[in-house]
Amino acid sequence: MNPTPTDNNDTALEQLLNRTDIWRGDSRPFLPKIALDSGYADINTSLVNNGWPTRSLVEVCQKGFQQQELILFAPVLKAGTGYIVLLNPPTLPFCQALIQAGINLERVIVVQVGNKADFLASFVELARTESCGLLLAWQQHQTFSYTELRKCSLAANEGAALCVLFRPDSAQLQSSPAVLRISTEIRPTDIQIRIFKQKGVLQQHQSEPIKLALPKAWQSVLPYHLLAQTLLDQTLLPGHSGTATAKRNSATVMPTKKRK
Repeated sequence: MNPTPTDNNDTALEQLLNRTDIWRGDSRPFLPKIALDSGYADINTSLVNNGWPTRSLVEVCQKGFQQQELILFAPVLKAGTGYIVLLNPPTLPFCQALIQAGINLERVIVVQVGNKADFLASFVELARTESCGLLLAWQQHQTFSYTELRKCSLAANEGAALCVLFRPDSAQLQSSPAVLRISTEIRPTDIQIRIFKQKGVLQQHQSEPIKLALPKAWQSVLPYHLLAQTLLDQTLLPGHSGTATAKRNSATVMPTKKRK
């Protein structure tokens, strides 16, 4: 007995809906099951599968590049496996800080490229590499189209790494194929995180951001305008005389070379 046209249509529709690249709103069966523990309970609770999604593109939109990303992903940098690749970081990472955080420098590779074409090619090849466990890439001066972001997303799907693309805060207004998109803002005492897109979740307005406390050592070397705001807040506390002074520390960035 030959199948009816209706049966053929139902079969075709079922095959289409079973594709892993079809998102069915809040349906979760086809979401990535492998996730890396973020190291922060509040973040894990807010994420599907309780951690950063691997084999997927993750976007972090932030106001300026003030190294808050190193705090956000420090637990993964320490506990992950495979190589840690930093693609076009805005500054060279400070080796002593990485060592103090428990990160093995032998796993860290820094890649610098000069133009957008090389950046995209490097991202695609690194994301596909099996030996790459964590790829952190910074979009500094380039602008990416949806098609170019799609290439990065497909490459991340083919690999096994956690692939994170750091973008300017203004990129929130652009459509993106990323599975997870968050925004971060560094404050005088903490980092505020908001999730504004997550595959498999009907994202509603997040009334309160997730707050990660800054280490005390970081609070004294924040940008000047944030330090000034901290001092202003302190003068308004009960018991203060209304005046405050602060000594501004300076820092030197050293090359990322491990001394023997």
